[in-house]
Amino acid sequence: MPRSKPLIPSAVNDERVASCWEAFICQESNPTDAIRQVIWQSWLRCRTSEVNPTLQVAPVIDSKQLLTARCQQAETLLGAARPVMGLLRGVLKESGSMIMLADADGMILDQHGAHRARQAGEQVNLAPGGFWSESLIGTNAIGTAIATGQPVQIHANEHYCLDIKQWTCAAAPIFDPYSQALLGVIDLSGRKETFHGHSLGLAIAAARQIECTLLQQAHTLNHRLLELSTLAFNQYRNDCLLLFDRHGRLLKQNGKLHEAQQQHGVSLLHDGNWYLPACNLGDPAELRQQQAPAWLQQAWVQGLQEKGQQLGSLLIIPLRQAGTPVKPAVSASPQPPADAFDAIIGSSPGLHATRQQARRLAALDLPVLLLGETGVGKELFARAIHQSSGRATAPFVALNCGALSRDLLASELFGYVDGAFTGARRGGMPGKIEQADGGTLFLDEIGEMPLEVQPHLLRVLEDGRLVRLGDRHERQIKLRLVAATNRDLQAEVASGRFRCDLYHRLCVSSVLIPPLRSRKEDIIDIIAHLDAQFARKYGTAGKRLGEGVMEALTRHDWPGNVRELRNVYEMLFALCDGECIDMAQLPPDLLTGRMRYGEQADINPQQENRLDAIERQAIERAIAQSDGNLSRAARSLGISRSTLYTKLAGMRASSKAVRKD
Repeated sequence: MPRSKPLIPSAVNDERVASCWEAFICQESNPTDAIRQVIWQSWLRCRTSEVNPTLQVAPVIDSKQLLTARCQQAETLLGAARPVMGLLRGVLKESGSMIMLADADGMILDQHGAHRARQAGEQVNLAPGGFWSESLIGTNAIGTAIATGQPVQIHANEHYCLDIKQWTCAAAPIFDPYSQALLGVIDLSGRKETFHGHSLGLAIAAARQIECTLLQQAHTLNHRLLELSTLAFNQYRNDCLLLFDRHGRLLKQNGKLHEAQQQHGVSLLHDGNWYLPACNLGDPAELRQQQAPAWLQQAWVQGLQEKGQQLGSLLIIPLRQAGTPVKPAVSASPQPPADAFDAIIGSSPGLHATRQQARRLAALDLPVLLLGETGVGKELFARAIHQSSGRATAPFVALNCGALSRDLLASELFGYVDGAFTGARRGGMPGKIEQADGGTLFLDEIGEMPLEVQPHLLRVLEDGRLVRLGDRHERQIKLRLVAATNRDLQAEVASGRFRCDLYHRLCVSSVLIPPLRSRKEDIIDIIAHLDAQFARKYGTAGKRLGEGVMEALTRHDWPGNVRELRNVYEMLFALCDGECIDMAQLPPDLLTGRMRYGEQADINPQQENRLDAIERQAIERAIAQSDGNLSRAARSLGISRSTLYTKLAGMRASSKAVRKD
């Protein structure tokens, strides 16, 4: 979810803001420079919701049981937030402020900080159980952050209700790392005398740290779910298997969803992620039953548990009349999948759509052009197309056009007769085209093919006639061509480096394979597949990933795509002496990339126990998240660029002083 720049109030204008509020309540006011736009829009929402500006306290849950139930529903959020709140508790206690966590409805779940601030907060129900949505208690940081989905700081008279104007507060929303749904709000509040411009930066830093913790926990849980479901995906490989996390989001499927849709009418909802509300374990069982679609049979649903805790759900949808599971093969070597496209690992929507398109094209005896970056798996798609076609029993012959010189490519492609050139093999040699007769010829990197060779290939494609080098005899050839390139062939045609007629002959049908960085949810599946593969290769048990490793792997952009991921993981697997691959073994570029893409380092409570140290961390994170762009970093912190420069200069001077000491 895009986040616009937060705006920080000015305590100097408080009296002018008060005058504007009085005029607004009397409906005599228009926006002025004294009122920030975020405040003006909030006041308008309060008027629309008919909030009473003379309200003295926020509504509150009187029952401890109801509050406990709310906290249980938000157990994951609370668990991720408590270490951060505990860290900031000491800082805020000295400043006379407090930190609070509210859920997506604006109800405060937890609170830490100065005793006096907490006592004062209880007078207005700014305490656990209090509801602080805008529609109930007017403009306030918690409610306005929920209403706008943006970090916000609200000071004194900017509040809508009269008795809340003695407070100053800053809040930042917390979003689900997968669905980007609002989970809750982290808030820093105190009496208005405790106002500090850095409070919003602290709230933002705390919210981002909580989101990173949630992401890491989700990766760990998903990895465990994949491990728990491995046997089922092997045992029931002829049925449709759908693995859902505890939130009902689709984590993995075995490529048979299309068949399940045809046979049983299976359909999933999509809102950024494929999901099934009936598998959302956060909802009560009665609600899940109500949300179950008509096609879902409860007998298909299996809960995946560990130590008494249900981690996710597995749907086993039978695709055969008998529904008998296929027994695992006795042989230690992996058996080829019944569907050749099942060898292409991943369940992301982009890859699934590409796989479905290629599967449909496989049945048509037409040339196919595979487009995509280096390492995305173009040859894997080419082999799957061949194995799913009517030519599956005939040869599959591959040739990389970019790996050979012009003369060598011509001889490898078309073959030659005895004495065709110096060094020619006695008796001649059939070329790749001839070897692929009746089957499929895969020409990788066809954009690298020299211009002089292209018309000879075009002739073979046009009339099926081949002449070996040095020969006059024509040979009749029937084959299917699958070509691949990472180049823009249209641009190559425009520049004269590729024949237009050959391009149109190749591009009868094309498939664009998405890069790994656009389907990072597939990395978990690929790692699980590679782990099992390398365990067989090296004759050892599989490896576990230590804390933060999967997160680092999924945050990396993988410019070399699946090929690069495979090489890196094989290196990690081979060099790991124990059972666990930890962060120390990762290549440096993965560690630096981790910080570059916004990963937040854990806060050390022994080192970061002062306000200026917390501010330093917030600034460093903002710069890291902005890829070094100081203007963007300043906007994310809610300060001017000149202020950021001043603070950076102070940080450098402080660092120099420490080094001298």
